[in-house]
Amino acid sequence: MAKKLTEKAIQRMGATNQRDVCDGGAIGLSLRITTAGRKIWRYRYQLRGKTRIMTLGDWPEVSLTDARAQAGAFRSAVIKGDDPAAVVQKEQAAKRAMPTVAKFIAEYISRYAKQNKKSWHADELMLKKWVEPRIGLLRMDEVTRRDIVKVLDDCRDAGLARQPGKVLAVTRMMFKFAIQRGILDATPCLYIEESQPESAKRAMSEDEIRQWWKETGKAISSDAPVIQKPVALALRLLLLTGQRPGEVAALTRDELFLDSKFGAHWIIAGERRKKGRAKAGKPHAVALEPMAVEVVKQALELSNSEFVFEKPSGGPIRVDSGLGSALARLFGEHPRPTPHAARHTVATELDEMGIDEYHVGRVLGHGSKTVTGTVYMNRRINEAALNVQRNLLASWERRLSEVVEGKTPSTKVVKLVARSG
Repeated sequence: MAKKLTEKAIQRMGATNQRDVCDGGAIGLSLRITTAGRKIWRYRYQLRGKTRIMTLGDWPEVSLTDARAQAGAFRSAVIKGDDPAAVVQKEQAAKRAMPTVAKFIAEYISRYAKQNKKSWHADELMLKKWVEPRIGLLRMDEVTRRDIVKVLDDCRDAGLARQPGKVLAVTRMMFKFAIQRGILDATPCLYIEESQPESAKRAMSEDEIRQWWKETGKAISSDAPVIQKPVALALRLLLLTGQRPGEVAALTRDELFLDSKFGAHWIIAGERRKKGRAKAGKPHAVALEPMAVEVVKQALELSNSEFVFEKPSGGPIRVDSGLGSALARLFGEHPRPTPHAARHTVATELDEMGIDEYHVGRVLGHGSKTVTGTVYMNRRINEAALNVQRNLLASWERRLSEVVEGKTPSTKVVKLVARSG
C-alpha cells in the first residue's frame, strides 16, 4: 500500500530516472518526477472501462493539500458517472469564451438596449462613464458585489444624488441579460439596494421661475455663457410649452411648422412619445406662441444639423448631461428644479388660472380618446383643439411675463375660446 506523501518528502525527491510516486492519502493521485527534476501531479481514474489520466499541475505551485482536494473532487465526479476531464475542458473553454465587461457592454447595447429601450443612449452613456472605466477589464464572471458597490460609491462621492440608482438599474439589467444569454448563472447585483431620492415632482415657486428665466437669458446673451446657449434655449422652451424634457431636447427641424395656416406649431412624432409600456404613442401638436417662436428661431440660427438644440460635438442635447447639468450650475445644490419641474409648473399655473384637468392634459400631450381632445390625428391638424391649446399657452406666456417682471397677475381666469386663423 502506498505511503502518504508529505511536503518534506516531496522536497527531498531528486531527479533520477522518470518515475511515478503514488500518494496513499488520495486514491488515484500520484506525483511524476521527470529526469529534469519537474514534479507533476497526476490523477488516474477509470470510467466506462477506460483508464484516463489528468494533469493537475506542478509542485510546489500546486501543493500536496490542493492536489489531494482536486483528486477527491474528481473521484466524487467519477462515482456519479461524470468525466472530470470533460468537466475541466468545459470550464476552461467557458473561461476562454467569457467576455470582459467592456466587451459585453457593446453586446448589451446592440442586442438588448437598442431593441427594447428608447433611452438606450442613456444606458450606453452611463455604462461607458461609470462602469467600463472601473471594471471594464474584468471578465463578466470575475465581477463581485463589492465591485458594483464601489462603482455606486464613486457616483455618490461625485455629488450625484440620483445617479447611483440609475447606474445600478442599468448594470442590473446588463447582468440579467448576461444570464439570459447563457454567459452567467448568477448576477453580482443581487441584494444591492440603492434608494432613489424623492423626485422633485413639484411646481416651481415664482422666485425659481424668475431665476430659471433670467439665468437662461444671461446665457443666451453672453459671449462667455455659464451654460451652452442651445441648452439655455431648450430650458426656455420647456418652460413655455410644458412638454417632456426628452421631447424638447431632441426637437428636429422637420417637426416645426412656423408658417402654417394654423399658426406656428410643432408636431412631436409618435415614435418619440412613449405611452405606458408601449414603445410609441400618438403624434402630438404643440401650439407655439410668440415667445416660444422666438426661442426656436434663435436655436435654429445656432444649429447646423437637423436638431434644433444641437450640442457643440454634434447631435441633440441630452436631458441629464445637458438640461439637468445646466440647472445644477444655475441653481446650485439640491433641492433645485429638475428639467421635468417645468412641466409641473405649466400644469400647476394653468390649473390656478381656472383651467380644468382635461384641457391641461391636452396642452401637456396626455392621451385622449376623443376626437376633439386630439390635436393631431390621421396626419391632420384638429384646428379647434389646436386653437384652444393656443389660447391656454398664450395665457401662460402672459402669466410668465408677469412673474418674470414681478407684477401681480391681472387675472387667473382663461376663457376657452377657439381663435380663427
